[in-house]
Amino acid sequence: MAFDYSGERSKATRACEAIARSDYQSGLYFNPEGYRSYYVRSKCFQEAAVRFRDLDLCRQVRRRWSLLSSSWGYTSARCRQLVDEGTAVDRAELERTKAAYVSGGMKLRDFRVERNGNGRDVDIVPTFVGTYGHGYTLTFEILPAPSGAPALLHTLGYYVGENANMRVYVPQADIRKQFPAFSLNRVYAVRATITLDVGHGGQSGYWSPAFIEHVFPVRERSQSITKQASF
Repeated sequence: MAFDYSGERSKATRACEAIARSDYQSGLYFNPEGYRSYYVRSKCFQEAAVRFRDLDLCRQVRRRWSLLSSSWGYTSARCRQLVDEGTAVDRAELERTKAAYVSGGMKLRDFRVERNGNGRDVDIVPTFVGTYGHGYTLTFEILPAPSGAPALLHTLGYYVGENANMRVYVPQADIRKQFPAFSLNRVYAVRATITLDVGHGGQSGYWSPAFIEHVFPVRERSQSITKQASF
């Protein structure tokens, strides 16, 4: 399932905003140096900033000065440093994925549309070329008149490797929900698209859609074929 970066970030920031600005912890002598005194709200925002790689959240982090307990670990500057370090690691990881895709990413060789054995529904049979087995999203659409929007036949994530042998089942009822004018024994223009799924990071740091698009845009990891297909 798609990761809702915006929704999860909002949930995290709301939890931080619910903490009183005056709440603090201090005298935490078993904590690492720099983290022995802090405002609880600031700690929450800094952890959210690092988790979501969001420098804007660092503005909410303020240091709690303490004579006896070091507190430099939760500050706006420290927050920005940690976010920048995490982002650099993320960028390197995404660049490695990009290099692997460029050298051998799976592409569509061809596809065909066949009537399913029940005589009512359809099967889409794609074939591939490439060496980089990975998660990919396959999308199939009927292209109506140039002025109309495509009608979605099917979209889903799959593992696609060198020896992929795939048959995608599409119920006719699902097609009609998207394209009420659909009928069998007709030829339609069908567009098939394969897109590399790069994920969204993980617990150590989530990637925003904007970050992914900046480093490895969808247009650079997608390929499409359009052909006339008989249903």
